[in-house]
Amino acid sequence: MKRKLYLLCICFCVLLCSCQKNVLENESKEDTAFLGQYNKIFVRENAKRAALIYLDEDAIPELLLIKNGAYQLYSFDGSEVKNINPSDPEIKMKVYGPGHEVEILETYYINQKSYWFEYVPYKGLIRVHDGTLQEGNDIRQIDVERHDYYLKYVDGSLTKELEVKNIGYEWRTYNAEQEIENEEFLSQISELGYDQLIPCGFLYETIEDAYKNIGASTDTKKVLEDFVSGKTNAVNYVEEISDIPEDSFVMRSFEDFYNDITSGEEYWGEIEYIDFDNDGEEELIIHGYCDAYLLFDVIGDTVYRLFETSSTTDVGSIVEMEGKKVIARTDLTHVGRQYYRIITYDSCCCIIDWFTLSANFEGNNYSVEDEFHYRGRKISMEEFEAVRDKITIIKNRQTSKKQNI
Repeated sequence: MKRKLYLLCICFCVLLCSCQKNVLENESKEDTAFLGQYNKIFVRENAKRAALIYLDEDAIPELLLIKNGAYQLYSFDGSEVKNINPSDPEIKMKVYGPGHEVEILETYYINQKSYWFEYVPYKGLIRVHDGTLQEGNDIRQIDVERHDYYLKYVDGSLTKELEVKNIGYEWRTYNAEQEIENEEFLSQISELGYDQLIPCGFLYETIEDAYKNIGASTDTKKVLEDFVSGKTNAVNYVEEISDIPEDSFVMRSFEDFYNDITSGEEYWGEIEYIDFDNDGEEELIIHGYCDAYLLFDVIGDTVYRLFETSSTTDVGSIVEMEGKKVIARTDLTHVGRQYYRIITYDSCCCIIDWFTLSANFEGNNYSVEDEFHYRGRKISMEEFEAVRDKITIIKNRQTSKKQNI
């Protein structure tokens, strides 16, 4: 009797394990059914690079791919794949385009840069970019038109909540309905949650690889150190539009950047690691001739050149303003003017604010009778000094000579 009961128990356990295995296999197949569906889209679009990201709160990631120099976004609801588009067809999600005007300034040749797809995981918030060049009135004869769109994923589409429009030297900010003051825009970024944006810095050749590497991260300090030591190069600019981003990159070595910014004079050259975008991770600055700056950041596992300051009319510095580090481009040594261009970057290598503070006057000193401007509007001398006095020099910054690194 005991033997029969023992055999019966064994049979029951084997049957139970078999059922559990089948259930687990079925659940596993159901859980990853989206991979097969996403792969069909990937093949159909003849895409070369893709990523999987968790945009909303469900357990199924969204598909991001590049097609004809633009990002395409898809979701899977358990039965079919759906394309996620901005509700406004005028909104573009480009992969490449010009930087903001303040990143270029007096440069006569404007090169393209990468536009990252940026998002807040599980919150349905993204930022995408559009940029073009148009005829201008200055000596360069071209102006940059750049748009940054802050979108929320709602009911299967992307709805605009905020926008930056930068045409030439105009920095204009909007909510969903109307133009708003720059300060209100910055407040809205935090209130709506866009201050938590991260870049999708890794793109893969297959859907399988994209799935295996969801949420991949890197040691950004090591990436920068490898660049400085000559093990890797940095992206200088984008030459051609390609659905394989690395094929479009024009790379350059640290040594070449260093020699240019120092004009070949070792005396000027210094290296500095400093967190100038307030993301808790250090970025890189090469100090050069007459206080010129060359700034770099890391996205994914790649170093990108941000911009360069170049002369006594464009002196670079990292300063603090209202508790945050910002980049100052200044002209303070010439008679008759004081210029401050203050730039705020976020952790995605994207400018979220910039403005000009200026004084124009005769002789060596200004007075209440002279012209003062802030964010494109006239202000009084007292208002000028109040804003200027908020700009604080950071003391005890650590720099190193190249040979000591």
